[in-house]
Amino acid sequence: MTAIQGLHIEEERPLAGKLAGALYLTGSATGLSLFLVPGIDVTNTAALLAVIVVGIAWGTAALTVVPWDKAPPIVSHLSCFMGLPIAAVAMASTGGATSPTRFYLLFIIFYASYFYVPREAALYIVGCAIVHSLPLFYESGATEAGFVGELLVIVPTYFVLGALIIAAKRLQVEMRERADALALSDPLTGVANRRAFEAVMDLGRTGGRASDRIGLLLVDLDDFKSANTLFGHTGGDGVLCAAADALREAARGNDLVARLGGDEFAILATGISREATERLAQRVLEKIAAADRELGLAGFRLSASVGWATHPDPVEDRTELYRRADMALGEVKAGGKAAWRAADPSVAPAAEGRERQATSRSLPVSTS
Repeated sequence: MTAIQGLHIEEERPLAGKLAGALYLTGSATGLSLFLVPGIDVTNTAALLAVIVVGIAWGTAALTVVPWDKAPPIVSHLSCFMGLPIAAVAMASTGGATSPTRFYLLFIIFYASYFYVPREAALYIVGCAIVHSLPLFYESGATEAGFVGELLVIVPTYFVLGALIIAAKRLQVEMRERADALALSDPLTGVANRRAFEAVMDLGRTGGRASDRIGLLLVDLDDFKSANTLFGHTGGDGVLCAAADALREAARGNDLVARLGGDEFAILATGISREATERLAQRVLEKIAAADRELGLAGFRLSASVGWATHPDPVEDRTELYRRADMALGEVKAGGKAAWRAADPSVAPAAEGRERQATSRSLPVSTS
């Protein structure tokens, strides 16, 4: 059985909650005004006042008390569902088939169609059609008064209106998702960009525990400028794309591959041991070497230097993780390139700057 989703778009929850409160208070205020409007036959004052009090109480709570960003889906659904019996009571208390309160159902149509997934919104549209039809069962003159004709118009209108809102919302969500994807991906290589990398590096956005094992590999292409010199920027772009593809092949399915800028890349791996991170660094060099053979650019050899570190070792946070990996990368670049180097986990962060101890292994890279 599929679980209910309710306000499934996290960013919309506060707005949806406040709007629910505003709609309840608006309905309550207009309901009170019916006592003053001539021509409105209030047949059950106590029932109308009761639903008005409920509307005021819930509307106030929705605006001031309910934590909509954290509330479970059932809270939102109860809020929306309450509108159906409230509208039914208000209709029965103020004229039934001719009651102006039947238009409160439009509140529910708009709200549910915009904020809920289609299968949940459809239930509210059906509910509104049923509530609007109820005077047929308790008001003897409804049929003669042309109420059936009204239903023949309003019920299909509810479904068409709901479908249009659902379709418009789906288009809006798809456009936003495409915009987010573009904002978080590198337009040249298709891997994640620095913004996406920094977002995942932030512990608060990953939802992970501080003790979760993280492996970070910083990858720098060796002598990349010569590719631009020999083959122009088009050739250089081809080298970058080939390198990005090689990193994707080396990485595991759930690892983040990112281009940090220029010829600098990173792989962020979660739930990975130190030994597995070492194997990943080795695969990176192997895949880069394979990409070099496929490129076959005369006078240019595609190779990479890799510095990596894991968290937790003695690393306290991901800023320190990046610093350690960057230091290891610098040592590879200074020591001959085309190799990987790991920050030594036995060295405390404070001492590492003095001792710069590390382990390393080089991989022969094709010169073809």
